[in-house]
Amino acid sequence: MPVLLLSRGDQASRTLLKQAIEARYGHSPPMIETTKIDLKGRSRVKLPFTTTWMPVEATVYVKFPSAIRWDFTMRPVGLPVSNMSEAFDGSALRRTRVLRSSEVNTDTGLLHSLRARLWSMAVMLLTPLSDPSVEVRMLGETTLVVENTQTDIRVNLQLNADKTVHQIGTVCFNPLTEKEQIYTLRATHGQELIGDIMFPRQIEVLWDDEVESELNPVSIETNLSLDDSFFRI
Repeated sequence: MPVLLLSRGDQASRTLLKQAIEARYGHSPPMIETTKIDLKGRSRVKLPFTTTWMPVEATVYVKFPSAIRWDFTMRPVGLPVSNMSEAFDGSALRRTRVLRSSEVNTDTGLLHSLRARLWSMAVMLLTPLSDPSVEVRMLGETTLVVENTQTDIRVNLQLNADKTVHQIGTVCFNPLTEKEQIYTLRATHGQELIGDIMFPRQIEVLWDDEVESELNPVSIETNLSLDDSFFRI
């Protein structure tokens, strides 16, 4: 089945996007409405007087175009295991931790940042970009500006020479530093088949030039049933 592109843009931009989708999925790309990705890796965590790397396991659930949930488990050496969940349903961020009451945040800047990071995840999967609400334009020979016209959020999609994804970047609010920074998802170590989905072997999460997390996908499910209430923890 040929790649079906309903997104808007000039021919050169649409051709580059088609090449990126084919470099990931061949000529039979999946239609992805929801996904669950299990990841293992490490994250940089700030402690009193220092910053250190900690092992982390995470599961991310995404319902395009507006909802995302992260379930984290951190395993600091010599300290109790830490579990936390964060969920964004399009209107609020909710956070829960063991033995703590739930937190709800509706700050405008934070919600815009979450939409930008959710859109970055959609762009990493590529096939959600075939939607008519997506507009693409060239920014150099291997870079596309990808805009979700429903949310007015745009990211830069940079490809490698073989048209596989190199990285996705956008400017948004970093809640840890409380300032605008460049948020980047960088694909490293090539790509491999994980379950039925071809995906990068590792994803680095960066704010500006500092790596915050290095995550390796270990399993991927697509188009599972996710009720809206699942994102209101």
